[in-house]
Amino acid sequence: MYELNGISEESQDGVTCAELIHPDTGAGIAPAPVKNAVERHGSRGGAPAPTPSRHADGIGAPPLVRRVLVVDDNVDAAQTVAMLLEVLGHQTVVKYDPLQALACARERSFDAFVLDIGLPGMDGHELARQIRALPRAAGALFIALTGYGQQQDRDASKAAGFHYHFVKPANVDALAQALSGGVPE
Repeated sequence: MYELNGISEESQDGVTCAELIHPDTGAGIAPAPVKNAVERHGSRGGAPAPTPSRHADGIGAPPLVRRVLVVDDNVDAAQTVAMLLEVLGHQTVVKYDPLQALACARERSFDAFVLDIGLPGMDGHELARQIRALPRAAGALFIALTGYGQQQDRDASKAAGFHYHFVKPANVDALAQALSGGVPE
């Protein structure tokens, strides 16, 4: 889980950033979407994640912490999404290669998968199909996060079993809402 070290208004290149500290890798600078998520969702990053629970009336229930596998061959994009999700209180694992991601999904259980579509060797649609066939992935949420945004791309994602299709850069609030809502009925 990243700890929020501070939010700077602008970096030297004019991009608004947040400084985050990861316990294993040290400090990192997060781009504006992560900073904005921290501000909007009131996360302090390093605060303990709430445990999943349901209140009888559903009001005031803490958000569900999800174990999320993020797969994108673009290292910066994958790390930014992972930082964002961790700031929102989720646990993430990042893979840059679809075969490594598939092996990881065979070994560990995840509540959600955020997959790029334009992956080398195996596209995100095929990766989603193969992960969905794993018993560990039963009931998991699948989110396509891609540069492909035409209707035919959305249709292909739906056919591959994705629950949501977001075009990069994703709307942070929509992504957070998709994760907190889980698998749509």
